[in-house]
Amino acid sequence: MKPTLIEDNQTLSQFCDRFIIEPLLAIDTEFFRETTYFPHLGLIQIASPSEIVCVDPLAFDARDELRRLFFNPEITKVLHSCSQDMEVLFQYFGDLSAPIFDTQIAAAMLGFQDQIGYAKLVAQEYEVELDKSQTRTNWLKRPLSAKQIEYAGEDVLYLLPLYEKFNQALQQKNRDAWLQEDCVQLCGNAERFQPDFENSWLRIKGYFQLNGVELAVCRSIGQWREQLAVEKDETRRRVLPDDVVLKIASSQVAPANLAAVDSRLRKLTTDEQTGLMQAVETGLQSPESEWPVLNRDRPSAEEKKLLKHLLGLVQKKAEALEVHTSVLCSRKEVEKLMHGSRSGRLIDGWRFDAIGRTLLAELE
Repeated sequence: MKPTLIEDNQTLSQFCDRFIIEPLLAIDTEFFRETTYFPHLGLIQIASPSEIVCVDPLAFDARDELRRLFFNPEITKVLHSCSQDMEVLFQYFGDLSAPIFDTQIAAAMLGFQDQIGYAKLVAQEYEVELDKSQTRTNWLKRPLSAKQIEYAGEDVLYLLPLYEKFNQALQQKNRDAWLQEDCVQLCGNAERFQPDFENSWLRIKGYFQLNGVELAVCRSIGQWREQLAVEKDETRRRVLPDDVVLKIASSQVAPANLAAVDSRLRKLTTDEQTGLMQAVETGLQSPESEWPVLNRDRPSAEEKKLLKHLLGLVQKKAEALEVHTSVLCSRKEVEKLMHGSRSGRLIDGWRFDAIGRTLLAELE
């Protein structure tokens, strides 16, 4: 199928009138975020069993027409590795669409390689090598070439056939409820796409090397940096690199002497330098009782032994189900359970029945 590029609302409306009766639609997006805080939507691809369209959201406001499809509860949206697509669509619409079916999650539940890519999946299932030449293209640049449109169309061409194959296989294994549960959770968790100012400093690489008031300064700078990154729509590291944050925090330099810490600070505007100095002062003046405390305790021999035993149970169950262990849970989730946490995926839903109940019984 040759994709159709849509650059006006009238044409999109005509396609939506036909798509609205479909129970399934394949969805993909192309976007740019190399230098920006938020992903910038460049193209939206939609496929029915008989048509593929590429909607250009830079040419016109497509929101109202697309809402008819994306937020129609009678239409299942089929995507592959949907998290980034959902993030950029959340920025575009201000909400998340449902229901969805993620073919990457479905593949993992059927024993395929963990987090398998779309191109590799298509190659394995249909012996088709997809063109990868446009992977690094700038999807905000106009005009779009015929090669770009063709490439974008291929990203949705095989999603509906994969859905049919995987949905049937999941039902045969009684795992369709697993997929539905995971996809419902994805659609119900819009908070992960909102800026987290409070905990933004935990993204700073190497913060665990700091101690005491250094951590307080690091936290304060991290929160200031996150706010500025959002305001300027720039990546955190373009606003202020991680190593500079660590330099400032570890030196505990007075705000007035910040310029001597690193020459890269000079690129900040006067207002930005003032904001940074205020952030440093806030950290330095915070009471000791409010300093972040990191758990640096090394696990005991007994804890190591217990964790190894629990992970062994997860591995054994995964082998019995013929899936990768990550489908069931991560090492971090097992550690949290071991240290007393009773929230998360392991204590609710299908994972509790599959492995969570067993792990809790061992711990108790």
